[in-house]
Amino acid sequence: MLTGRNDGYGGDFHARLLRTLRFNHRELVARGITHEFVFVEWAPPVERPSLRDVLFDAAPELDRDRFAWYVVDPMYQTALSLNPRLEYLEFLAKNVGVRRARGQFVLTSNCDVYFGRRVLDAIGASELKPRVLYRAPRHDLNLSATSVPDWETLEDPASLAGPAHVLKPPFMGSATGDFAMLDRESFHEISGFNEVYRVARIGIDRNLLVKVLSSGFTIADIGGPVYHENHEGSYRLNPRAYEGRETEAPWGDRRWHSGGVGYVNPPTWGLQRAPARRLEDGAVRLDFTWEAVPSLVDLRGVVLPAARRGGPIPSQYVRKR
Repeated sequence: MLTGRNDGYGGDFHARLLRTLRFNHRELVARGITHEFVFVEWAPPVERPSLRDVLFDAAPELDRDRFAWYVVDPMYQTALSLNPRLEYLEFLAKNVGVRRARGQFVLTSNCDVYFGRRVLDAIGASELKPRVLYRAPRHDLNLSATSVPDWETLEDPASLAGPAHVLKPPFMGSATGDFAMLDRESFHEISGFNEVYRVARIGIDRNLLVKVLSSGFTIADIGGPVYHENHEGSYRLNPRAYEGRETEAPWGDRRWHSGGVGYVNPPTWGLQRAPARRLEDGAVRLDFTWEAVPSLVDLRGVVLPAARRGGPIPSQYVRKR
């Protein structure tokens, strides 16, 4: 499950998307893994060609039948945003895809991530369990390739841009937005990513982990890494760029309490009420209606992690001053 648009994000978004899609598709097919790419083109700029047209023209080997493509009216970005500095509501876009995905398991990832061997092997073994959120540590890479990299390049320690991410219990956090895999029924039970707090996009992926644990699910390491292409504008490259002026950051204020509160999304999460119409090329467009937009502020949707169980709050959820 991926999201994006043709706006040049990170300097060469289109090129990175092509490389990772070609690689992941090739490796999934090679292992005989049944899959569908659910792609949400969120608020595409009207002055540019659609991302799907550019993508399939450049990579004709990609099978359109393996894609479920959704195009979200730009008005939703304006209507849903509570912070004008957030130009892309990444996790609301992901919820659109999670809500409509048809597979037994839903993997949310990003357009610059290559799946590692052990990740692919674990998926191919068909031994994944329900009510378990699977995570994978991220290896950040400095890649200069203009074509699809091979395994030797991805797995070469010299390609690492820095220390690999380490998953630590209980959250198993760090770069959760790049790999979070859960069975579809459970993803619907927790109603996707947080749609209540729309002032930042950073930390929303970590907040999903709080929701998962407080719902009685398990978080587990799938057994191997994914590989992320570094690019300009990445939070990973300069996380302290807005230190002292966090409210100006394009990803929002990272200091919000993402590890200490849960959330309850409205039943219509994922733009359930958005009118859908099929386009000539097979994509589905979600047209704008205010009926699909949740309340501007819903304080009842922000809850302590243990509230649903009625029990004490585990110490790991309490931020120490």
